[in-house]
Amino acid sequence: MIPKTMGGIGMLVEIAGGGAIGLAWAVRLAAAGVGTRLWTRTREQAALIREGGATLAAGDGMVRAAPDARPAEPEAAAEAAAADAGRERWIIAAMKSHQLTGESAVRFLRALAGAEYAPVICLANGIGHMEYLAARMPEMPLLHAVTTEGALREGPAAVRLTGEGRTVIGMHPAIGRKRQILLADTLSAAGIAAVLSNNIMNHVYGKLLVNAVVNPLTALFRVKNGELPGDPVRRRLMRALFHETLAVLKAAGMRTDGGEWDRLLDVIRRTADNRSSMLVDVEAGRPTEIDAINGGVARLARKAGIAAPLNEAVAALVGAIGPNEPGGGLEPWEHYGKS
Repeated sequence: MIPKTMGGIGMLVEIAGGGAIGLAWAVRLAAAGVGTRLWTRTREQAALIREGGATLAAGDGMVRAAPDARPAEPEAAAEAAAADAGRERWIIAAMKSHQLTGESAVRFLRALAGAEYAPVICLANGIGHMEYLAARMPEMPLLHAVTTEGALREGPAAVRLTGEGRTVIGMHPAIGRKRQILLADTLSAAGIAAVLSNNIMNHVYGKLLVNAVVNPLTALFRVKNGELPGDPVRRRLMRALFHETLAVLKAAGMRTDGGEWDRLLDVIRRTADNRSSMLVDVEAGRPTEIDAINGGVARLARKAGIAAPLNEAVAALVGAIGPNEPGGGLEPWEHYGKS
């Protein structure tokens, strides 16, 4: 979790998004000596980090670092990509699904990838964003990733780890194996536990199963994760939503072993004091990832010809209380880099 100093690594990691996970990754990578550029939503956040650095609180420890923070503007991204032509670069899209599924995000990521098409790793929850990006950027190597880390941003330049976890990155056939291993090793040495997988969709579906139960119910009942199973009514809803979602994901190709319910309860126990990202977004009046999570499950169900009434219901309910929803919410990337 605490980064090791890595000295003269020539790699440059471009992190698109200065939210909780993006900021947590940027601080650890920069503290470990990895070239790190953080592209933030506002000019104010970028200026604050440039002037005083950023902090990551983890348990009783604190890490401070000063990643190269810049406002996320396509013109600036294109100039930066051209200036670093020939350098080993990776882009981490630390953005939510509804942010990624917009033409403004496509313009920014295409500009940041540059003429050499730096690979883009997408950390968003849910499903649908990878297909959207692939259809609009077919020339760019896109890697699906799943992270189980928990983080809470406490200010524009301060973030706290709320749960340790690991990141699984799907391997891309067009990128050399050694290059991908170097990335995973670099992340891990910086305190971001990372592994590669040749079966990323099973990990995506595994996290989707947890998200589809925990996120909407905590948002609707306005409770922390650990409070969900303690109430008999909430527990019955959890079970019903779990079994419906599991059946859909199995039809979509997820491999199961019978331990999925126990793993869901274990995640809830380990994150008992956490407020789900969907609950936080609802309380803050921000768009949620409901369309990519339960909406995504409902779309998979329709594709398989099976019913998913509970997923459809919670998607509609959360959508009814969120701004500009259903449909994943609206938080266009063209707002990024602006005051």
